[in-house]
Amino acid sequence: MGERLDTAARISARAVVAASRTPIARQVKENVLFLRRVALAAAAEAVSEPPVIVALEAPKPAPHPGLQRQPVDEYVAGDEERCTCRSPAWCGVTKGDVVHDLMHRGMRLDRSRAEAIWREAQDSRVG
Repeated sequence: MGERLDTAARISARAVVAASRTPIARQVKENVLFLRRVALAAAAEAVSEPPVIVALEAPKPAPHPGLQRQPVDEYVAGDEERCTCRSPAWCGVTKGDVVHDLMHRGMRLDRSRAEAIWREAQDSRVG
């Protein structure tokens, strides 16, 4: 039985060698080699550093556009409290700036009402 298996294996090997010399077999071999090169290139590309894409965005408006700084001579204790906004970064506005604007430019409110509006705005951002 072992001899018959050896003989069959030799015949199969000769058939494979003969088939590999045909034009179709050469074309299949070229296609396999091409696909192997493509797969290796794809794998090399996948592990390489991805390109950095920088998205161009329109500049965002300032969080408090048109607000002017409080004059130094109108400073009141507690006016150094900073705004709690965080988008896109801290705006640099203080309580004194906002209260001064509400009292003199915007709504022309009294100081207690302007401070109440400031406090409501800060509490709504935190909560």
